[in-house]
Amino acid sequence: MKLSTTNHLYRRNPLSILILLLVALTAPIKADASSSSSSSSLKASNHTKNVAIILSSSTFYHNYRHSSNALAIYQSLKNHGGFTDDNIILMLADEIACNAKNPFKDHIYPIGSQHVDMYHEAQVDYTGNDVTVDSFFRVILGRHEKYTPIHQRLQNVDSDTNLIIYVTGHGGDGFFKFRDAEDYTTKDLRGVFEQLQIMNRFRSILYITDTCQAFTTAPNTREENADSSLGLLRNVYTIASSLKGENSYAHHSDSNIGHSVMDRYVHYFINYMGGFYDKGKWENMDELSVKDAMVNSMYDAKGREKLGANVGWSDLGCKTRMDRVPMSDFFVMKNGIVDRNIGDGEEDMDVFLIEDAVDFGRDRQVSHV
Repeated sequence: MKLSTTNHLYRRNPLSILILLLVALTAPIKADASSSSSSSSLKASNHTKNVAIILSSSTFYHNYRHSSNALAIYQSLKNHGGFTDDNIILMLADEIACNAKNPFKDHIYPIGSQHVDMYHEAQVDYTGNDVTVDSFFRVILGRHEKYTPIHQRLQNVDSDTNLIIYVTGHGGDGFFKFRDAEDYTTKDLRGVFEQLQIMNRFRSILYITDTCQAFTTAPNTREENADSSLGLLRNVYTIASSLKGENSYAHHSDSNIGHSVMDRYVHYFINYMGGFYDKGKWENMDELSVKDAMVNSMYDAKGREKLGANVGWSDLGCKTRMDRVPMSDFFVMKNGIVDRNIGDGEEDMDVFLIEDAVDFGRDRQVSHV
């Protein structure tokens, strides 16, 4: 009876039908708009300094693209973010630029031969046998051997420092390889990040992993929190170029170099931002969210992935959602002065409500992991 009465009312009130149609047509537009950040919704962190650890863990000339990936991030931080070598630890497991097979000695070309040299004035802090799981974790934790040179340490970091960690190389389900000799597991990395939390060594961390099955090493998922005595890992953002069972692919090769020269994730990220030297979106990083630049940009307008894989991401345990964190919070060097009169710059919310997720494009439903 109620159903027939309702239909009868609609037949006698064409205006009601028009209103419902308008609501139906506008609803998807609102949903889509809410998934993309606007500059007015971004909340900058009140921190004093940014530092970075950039790692390529692969050896041999056929892994040219991994050194290229790392150097592309390194040069972007220096050219567009105001970073200096004092703020970056660069770890290259193999000096591909000096490899006997490299036809362009002392050069790394991520776009193609004789285009843009990423090795120019690069200060490599760790190379060869010095690139190990132990040295990588020591840099993160700041626990060095007594005679470790200053340039191999992150300097003057404290609880107001934000950290970027970018790793590229070979990996698998729950591990990341070093030089085909050793690896760290998700549990290993989680243990290091728990120590950082206890030490209060950094304010926030952006962990970017660019490898096959990359998201399986994410330290801040519900599964990892459940298995830990510490519980929730706070203020760690994870972005991964592939999910479990997916590969990370090269974008293009160069006939003169003889191998693939860059992976898809870094290629599309750099291009989205405006390239290596053009200003593009690089000059407006305070108006661009981390999620838009490093997750959403990997999908086309129809939500189809550009990478041949889906981007995994997590902001579980973070006070500010990834889509409200400006790129400048991590990619632009701070001046070392903090204004204590500024608000937290963080959302007033229960961090337990933040969920980690895999974003399958703006037009797709988010799947929780």
